[in-house]
Amino acid sequence: MLEETLYKRYFSYLDKTYSDFILCPRIDKIESIEGDTQRHIVHASALNYAGHHDGPYDKINFTLTDTPEYGVKINKVIRHKNISKINNDSFCTAK
Repeated sequence: MLEETLYKRYFSYLDKTYSDFILCPRIDKIESIEGDTQRHIVHASALNYAGHHDGPYDKINFTLTDTPEYGVKINKVIRHKNISKINNDSFCTAK
């Protein structure tokens, strides 16, 4: 539940182009910046919901920085197209 809540917080900062990427949301990694517990680099990913309706799925991976001074800044978004059913199933079940 915490992971989904955190994903939803950061998801709102993505461009509207990615509004469909709500399936199997994941926070893949959180790194503190220089050991500071208030500054983080976050790596997240999800599948597009449209793929749920007879696929294929697309997947996004995005990286952001979250700091008190600057708030949330999206650093990079990578879109992987046509994720296979095998990869999709393993993505949604693996933690």
